[in-house]
Amino acid sequence: MKKQQPQQKTKRPPAEDRPENHETYLAPPPPSKGRIIGLDCHPDTFTAAVFRGSTPHDAVKLSSHPDMSLKKLLDWAAKEFTKNDLFLMEAGSNSFEIHRRLVDLGLRAAVMESCHVGKQAKTYADNDKMAAARIALVYLQGNAPCVWIPDAATCERRELLHAYSKAVADHTAAGNALKGYLNQYTVRLGSRQQPEAAKTEAWLLGQRDWTPLQRELLADHLAHLRIQSARRKSLLRLIGRQICAEPLMLRCMKLLGIGQINAFALLAIIGDVRRFEHPGKLVAYIGLNPGQRESGRGKHIKLGIGKRGRGDMRRLLVQGAHAILRSGRETPLGKWGWKLFARKGNRNIAVAAVARKLLVQVWHLLSGNPPEALETDKSLAIKLNKLAVTLGKEQRAGISLPASLTDCVNHLRERICAPSAAPPQESPA
Repeated sequence: MKKQQPQQKTKRPPAEDRPENHETYLAPPPPSKGRIIGLDCHPDTFTAAVFRGSTPHDAVKLSSHPDMSLKKLLDWAAKEFTKNDLFLMEAGSNSFEIHRRLVDLGLRAAVMESCHVGKQAKTYADNDKMAAARIALVYLQGNAPCVWIPDAATCERRELLHAYSKAVADHTAAGNALKGYLNQYTVRLGSRQQPEAAKTEAWLLGQRDWTPLQRELLADHLAHLRIQSARRKSLLRLIGRQICAEPLMLRCMKLLGIGQINAFALLAIIGDVRRFEHPGKLVAYIGLNPGQRESGRGKHIKLGIGKRGRGDMRRLLVQGAHAILRSGRETPLGKWGWKLFARKGNRNIAVAAVARKLLVQVWHLLSGNPPEALETDKSLAIKLNKLAVTLGKEQRAGISLPASLTDCVNHLRERICAPSAAPPQESPA
């Protein structure tokens, strides 16, 4: 006879009852001796609603505090509440910072998923007081999903990744604006890879008789392009410095299809890999798991990867998968991808499958397990050489790397081959 499992102390479902491949953080149970504070956060004002109770039916609203400044909110929280109370807020632009400020005061706080709270917001009337109360009541309904709070280093990396992505988009837009301006005069840049170069500008000025105003407009387009190009290169050097300082990022570059940007983005977006119990959860978090719809016996629809999860990281991994397939059958993963392409007849399916397998290898590498989809020594040397060139001689000297490219590549290779510093696989407390 099976031994009876002890009953759960809270009404939250146990971990085994949650979806298998879904990263879900449930909010802590309602405090039995404390209060629940719903916070509606805006850039300049904060509104709080204080409740006591454990369900929406027995919840009693104790007070409401509208239009507080950040200083007033923190002073009020430090004076009126203890670690027995629980602050709740909806995920937003400043929710992580407010969470840290409250935790630094010795208080408990949780950030709830915005889409989950937003489903309850479609009423005939809404204001900040209602929003603060709604956050607390949605939490009391049970099964409130929360978001993972990244540490300070991960937040900084995400900020840098966002700035670089924006710089790439601005640089591309500036180049397209220049091409659009030249196109109306039937001037084409052709195969010139650096439109902002001085020799390209001299070539453009000789293509036709430009009026003084047209020369000024052309100079403005080129100046804007140069600014965006310099900003992109500067941020790329910052990313390179982060990679050289983090052994796990360097080890990620050992994998097929993982270059500088992918290696940095993986650590910036994933953060602590221990929050994913198995690779399937990481795949679901990024959004590379295929969807499906089933109903009865007559409806069975297979969907693609769709637009779920982290689209920024998914796009980078798809680019890496394309690079693996372009290399042909030189690697086992590329060979497997081409076989899948031949069987399915759809390149996008093969690319998504290769990206999914690549992400599973990332999970194993970050977890301290030996990965399989590794680059050859020659390909790894090319990647490390590009990293050293990106940094430049001055940047390499600033982070104590050898000045010579060959010595720098060998030094980085030694760092990669050093004993792994990956975290153990126990789940975080």
